[in-house]
Amino acid sequence: MGEEHKVVCICKDLQQLLEEQKNLSFEDFRFICDDFGYDTIPFILSTGKCQFEAFGWNNNGNFFTTNVFRLEAIDVRKCCATVSLLEPVDIDGYPVDLCDHVFSLRTTSNCLVIDLTCFKSIQPLSPRLVNRLLPIVEPK
Repeated sequence: MGEEHKVVCICKDLQQLLEEQKNLSFEDFRFICDDFGYDTIPFILSTGKCQFEAFGWNNNGNFFTTNVFRLEAIDVRKCCATVSLLEPVDIDGYPVDLCDHVFSLRTTSNCLVIDLTCFKSIQPLSPRLVNRLLPIVEPK
């Protein structure tokens, strides 16, 4: 299997992910408008040797790094995608590395346009992780 075929596969896989993500959000349904849908399928990109990481600023103005993204748009002809950064946080709401105890993935307004020809694989994660509500801890 040649490198060009692998690149086409990543583009097509992400195109399918975007279609499934749109279906999850119930945006295209005429009669269903409940709030129980998810609008993000988070994923990790890999070059084959390492995972792709990016950095940005969270909603509190703090710097963070992440390797988890949300697909916003894809241009299959140019094999590039617009992704937004998802910030991994622990059960207390503090930023963590994905290798640590991730409880939720917070959406951010940070976006990147990336060349997909550099990547060999994607790893989707559960949509339930995105903006998962932190537990309320009652004082004793």
